[in-house]
Amino acid sequence: MVAVPLLLGVSGVGLQLGRTLSATQVTRDVSHMYALGADFSLPGAQNIAATLSRDFTLTSNGNAVLILSQIVQVYQTDCTANGLQSCPNLGQTVFAQRIVIGNGSLFSSYFGTPPASYIDTSGNIKPTDYCQQSTLVANGFSSVLSLQQGQVARVVEGYFSMPELNLVGLTKGGAYYARMLF
Repeated sequence: MVAVPLLLGVSGVGLQLGRTLSATQVTRDVSHMYALGADFSLPGAQNIAATLSRDFTLTSNGNAVLILSQIVQVYQTDCTANGLQSCPNLGQTVFAQRIVIGNGSLFSSYFGTPPASYIDTSGNIKPTDYCQQSTLVANGFSSVLSLQQGQVARVVEGYFSMPELNLVGLTKGGAYYARMLF
């Protein structure tokens, strides 16, 4: 009588642990590629990310999403180089790029979501925009990592839904979040 629930519990925890390790590894691998310059705005690179996430579905209606962001801190030299007299985001960390792979409706970044009107087809945001637009500030990022002039942080946030791990109502299944910074 005791062995069956114990076996189910251990099996459930083991399955969930395996899936969370897989989600962490996908996020880490994509982060590493992104930091080394892989262009995830291209379909080929997105297909590689989808292949790496073999346990999850990285499609617009799938069960996972990867949010890739480049974040910079605005310094006076950035404002001057873009011919700006007024620089409202001076000293702020801001988004310089945003690419979403997978089901973007599952999760929003903990640092905020830049308006789509400022993002070009490659995911880039113009320096004149990120120096001026308050909606492009990466909220709370400066408490995670301090950036010096000229440094760029590449962040990949992964959100993976796992409702199939609901063992006959014994567990809730749920989701897993992973974040990697380079």
